[in-house]
Amino acid sequence: MRGHRGRLVHCGGSSMDSDLGQAPSFPDVEHWVHNNELELFCDFTNRKKEQQRWRKAKEGLCPGSGFLSTQSDCGMAAVWQQVLAVDARYNAYRTPTFPQFRTQYIRRRSQLLRENAKCGFEPGLRRQYLKLRSQLLALRYGPLSEQSSFRASSVRSSRTTLDRMEDFEEDPRAQGARGHRRSVSRGSYQLQAQMNRAVYDERPPGSLVPTSVAEASRAMAGDTTLSENYAFAGMHHIFDQHVDSAVPRLQFANDDKHLLACCSLDGTLSIMTLSPPPPSVKLTLKGHGGPVTDFAWSLSNDVIVSTSLDGTLRIWNTEDGRCIREVRDPESSELLCCTFQPMNNNLTVVGNSKHHLQVVNISTGKKVKGGSSKLTGRVLSLSFDAPGRILWAGDDRGSIFSFLFDMATGKLTKAKRLVVSEGSSICSISARSWISREARDPSLLVNACVNKLLLYRVVDNEGTLQLKRSFPIQHGSQHVHSIFCPLMSFRQGACVVTGSEDTCVYFFDVERNAKAIVNKLQGHGGPVLDVSFNCDESLLASADSTGMVIIWRREQK
Repeated sequence: MRGHRGRLVHCGGSSMDSDLGQAPSFPDVEHWVHNNELELFCDFTNRKKEQQRWRKAKEGLCPGSGFLSTQSDCGMAAVWQQVLAVDARYNAYRTPTFPQFRTQYIRRRSQLLRENAKCGFEPGLRRQYLKLRSQLLALRYGPLSEQSSFRASSVRSSRTTLDRMEDFEEDPRAQGARGHRRSVSRGSYQLQAQMNRAVYDERPPGSLVPTSVAEASRAMAGDTTLSENYAFAGMHHIFDQHVDSAVPRLQFANDDKHLLACCSLDGTLSIMTLSPPPPSVKLTLKGHGGPVTDFAWSLSNDVIVSTSLDGTLRIWNTEDGRCIREVRDPESSELLCCTFQPMNNNLTVVGNSKHHLQVVNISTGKKVKGGSSKLTGRVLSLSFDAPGRILWAGDDRGSIFSFLFDMATGKLTKAKRLVVSEGSSICSISARSWISREARDPSLLVNACVNKLLLYRVVDNEGTLQLKRSFPIQHGSQHVHSIFCPLMSFRQGACVVTGSEDTCVYFFDVERNAKAIVNKLQGHGGPVLDVSFNCDESLLASADSTGMVIIWRREQK
């Protein structure tokens, strides 16, 4: 078989080229990748393809044609995803002094693999190529275990959040109910579930409720199956500005298709824009003196709050990147997570390493009286319900606490405690009032380092949780996060997405009893720590422990 520029490649020798030799200069990357990464496969498959075409023609199965069934096409796509995943896992070892090349390499590999997937090669040949490819990489770099590849460091009103902050600066007495945009029902969660069912069962003709017969719902779902709705595969873009430092969190801006942000253990945050093309880093937020652990967008997207191991909460202006305010933890402890109060973005809840929760008024930089409580361990995750009445908090001892939030005063009252698994960190909590027309109960999605993604039902107005079902993923130590799909309430069926320590992104149908995996994305070189959809689900972002952020686009039908 021939390698770079026609030289002979011996599968067991020391004179291997391609991945086995010197990397080219950056401008020659596409030529180098094309010649070296695919030539082995072309040599390997050309003979096999002719043999198989002749055999099929002889048997009368496919005379004179390279046509493959839809099922075969799906199999081929899956194999090419596995090839890309193998390359991504070894990518950290390529050109260690030239990290930009690694990003360009994996992006070009993705493009070439997608193009060659359309050529009609048999899935069996692709699987043989995958085996050969893995052997060649192992010869060059040595066997790669799962752990060695990880490389991880362990409002919508017309008034913006900044407007409200200025009001508080001018009049500190306005702290009461200022900023509350609508009243909140006092009904229980049992009543909420009953109301959800009533909306579905007693809908008036022509109403736009989440049912399979509603025209608007069918239009948003694309009139396709759940698997087709979440057929993400192609890479739209790769960001690598935080290369070699883990990106623990990322999130698209609220109601936005093209604006997203991420934080990094290198101590900075990035605000990125995908439109107009080409995608670019709009702002880099610098100021934290330690790794950034979490952040949150305000509902109007004009402010970001972030927490860091340096013990500070920072408030950023997203237009110019200025740090508006710095709030230091009075206990000088590491700050690990934060979230906005959904009904009043002047209030932010922060969790620290000394087991404490605290409500902070970002307009004044002061703690809210009565807005503090203590958990059994380091506070790792936070989530409000949609009305902002219940706050759930998870710690590193395996417990989830629910708190009742007083909208008028900001006071927290501890309500319930659930021990998910003693000693297992609760890394991620996401709340949803209802997730589909089949699942109309308020729900909580939890990552808990037990090698499972957990879905709970909220059964009362104190936040009591009841396990509904679980999904197997690889998750034992990293801070992996998951999300509900934003448009699932408008579809028949429901989907959740999660990262995993096996470097994959998983889509699960919460209503499917068997074979719940809807899609699986491969391409990261380390544990996938966070995932985020844009508002119309046309793009999905995922971030990993090596600092890579991949923007996936929905397959075009």
